[in-house]
Amino acid sequence: MSLTQTYFGQDRDLFGETIEEVVQSYCDNGENATRWLKSEITEMLKTEDDSELITRMELLAENQFTPEPWGETWRSFLQRVLRTLPG
Repeated sequence: MSLTQTYFGQDRDLFGETIEEVVQSYCDNGENATRWLKSEITEMLKTEDDSELITRMELLAENQFTPEPWGETWRSFLQRVLRTLPG
């Protein structure tokens, strides 16, 4: 997931200081990127088992991001990003 690897990775301060600002920077890539991200997050949130979701997200993030410093779990982080995405 490029959102977690690139936008929330080590250079995240280039994209914003809050989750909402970083997500907006991602959305500046265009409607297709936003639609794809929304679809990907919706699919991930269908994973009911939190430990399975954590495992899947840690693999996707490739040690470039963890939601804990933001005060979030993987599920709450994905839900917050989803709420932030336009329309």
